[in-house]
Order: sequence, then C-alpha cells, then structure tokens
Amino acid sequence: MAIVDEIAKLSARAKKDCYVYVGGISRKGYREISDYFREKTFPEAYLFLATYGGDPDAGFRIARGLRHHYEKLTIIVPSYCKSAGTLLAIGADELVISDLGELGPLDMQLKKPDELFDMSSGLDITQAMAFLRTQSTDILKSTLVDLKVDLEVTTKLSAEIATKMAHGLVSPIYAQIDPYKIGESQRAISIAFAYGKRLNDKIKNLKSDDSLRSLVLDYPSHGFVIDRKEASNVFKNVRAPNEMEQVVVDEIYDVCKNPSGGPLVLLIPPSTDDDNLEGNENAENGTDRESAQNSSPERSGELAAEPDARSNQGSDQGSQPVSDPEGE
Repeated sequence: MAIVDEIAKLSARAKKDCYVYVGGISRKGYREISDYFREKTFPEAYLFLATYGGDPDAGFRIARGLRHHYEKLTIIVPSYCKSAGTLLAIGADELVISDLGELGPLDMQLKKPDELFDMSSGLDITQAMAFLRTQSTDILKSTLVDLKVDLEVTTKLSAEIATKMAHGLVSPIYAQIDPYKIGESQRAISIAFAYGKRLNDKIKNLKSDDSLRSLVLDYPSHGFVIDRKEASNVFKNVRAPNEMEQVVVDEIYDVCKNPSGGPLVLLIPPSTDDDNLEGNENAENGTDRESAQNSSPERSGELAAEPDARSNQGSDQGSQPVSDPEGE
C-alpha cells in the first residue's frame, strides 16, 4: 500500500519511529499508542496527528508517554489539530505544519445542559462576563457625562442616576448566569493552563510564558485557524514539511481530512529494503523489524479505509490508561 510504504521509507531514512493518530483524543487512543511503545525502534519519533480535539486528560497522557519513551518528538500536522490536539502539540520538540494544516486554540469544551451531543466553549461565560463588565462601564460613563454636560445636573445626582441606569440594564442579564457554570468554566480553563504548563516546563517549545495564555484566552472562537505563520508566533520550532515528509503528507491527507470518530492509531515499522539504510543496520535490525511488520498487518490496512467507515468506530473515554514505568 502506497501510504504505508511511504511512511515506512520515511521512518527508515529519518531514523525515527512513525506514529499515526487520526480521530478524537481519548483514553482508548492513549491505551493503543501505549501498546506500541513496546515496539519502538529508534530514539526519536514522528507523530502524524489529525484531530478535532477530545479529552485533555488523554492528550496530556499521550504527550507525556511519548516524551518518556523518546528523546525527540516531531509532530506533523497534515490537516486539523484542534483543542486537545494543540495541547498534545505543546509536548513536541518541533511542529511541522503543512500548507493545509492548522492548530486551534487551547479551548476546553463543556457539555451543554439538556443537550446530548452539543458542546460549548469553556470561555463562553468568561467572555460574556467580560463583555457585560465593559458595557456596564460604558453605560455608566456615557450617562454620567451626558447628564453633567448636556443637562447640567450636579455630579452627585448624575452619578446616582447613571449607576441606577447601568444596574437596571445589566443586572437582569447577570441574574441568568449560573454560578455553577462559572465554576465549571473556570475549572476547564485551569485544566488547560495546568497541563500546558507541565508539558512546556520540560520541552520549552513555547516562545514565552504569555504564549500559553494566548493559546487559552486570546483567540475568539474554538475553530479559530492557527496556521503555520500564526503558530510561529507562539511556538519556537515550527516549519513546513521537507521533501520526504511532504510525500507522506500528500499520501495521508485523504485519511486525515475528516478526523472525526474513534481514533485510528498505528505505528508503521521502518522499511527494511530502503537504499538509504546501511547494510549493517539491516543485518542487525532485520529480524526485529520483520517481526514488527508482521505483528499488525490488519492495522496498517486501516489506513486505506474510508474516513466515513472509521468515523463509526466508538471511543472509550472511561477506560483506564496503561501506566508507563514512571507513571507518566
């Protein structure tokens, strides 16, 4: 199969293990990628990542697991890498974003009350309250000035009238905000900050302390596009794919263009007959690689599956993760 062959060649030439993760970030995906860690060949790894987001806890575990097993991690983004995918990207030494690739804000999603599948941004309430605060201040100022200057009302009386007017206009809206939702929203933001900080403390690929804050708070919507140029304002090491990587990106794009549903997780073994491999390496590693290639031919075949077929796979959010030796 062309996709698997090209990934295997890239793995052999770059001397990096090549992982593919397409779909929601979940505990199921973490468990599957953890199983592949036992088959590692090289000290460095690629992760081809396409996701609309998912469970931030699982995203953190995947990033920490990869960091535990590999000295260097390069994440390649062929299409979408949103929300929890962006959290995972903080754990990479290097981000390779294709022309069609994009990250998204580190925006944790909350379940809408009385809705089965609909989600809302963790920033919705925070941004609404910030807007109301700005509006109430503007109402107070403009009313105070109008009364004082235009109607020549005393400052004390103008202030009393302006305060009552601002209160009367804004308080009914504030009354509709559930304090429990405020707490839930703040907790989601705190989770994003805490996980992002822990990953960046080790890798330090974010340009500054403000970069994490920017990813969490500064973008106006969950779907906001962070392309390669925008990402270079936030991360230190961002680049376009090189020639070898671009070949794989072109081949894998159709699999990655709609990364919904349960995750497809694969480790593609390196090619054993590539011209760029040294003969000695083939002799030493051929047996192990042949064993790895034969271990999961069915899984490699899933790369040829239609995206719609893969999207019907379920995700197992409640399963317990496989622990690595250091609990990461």
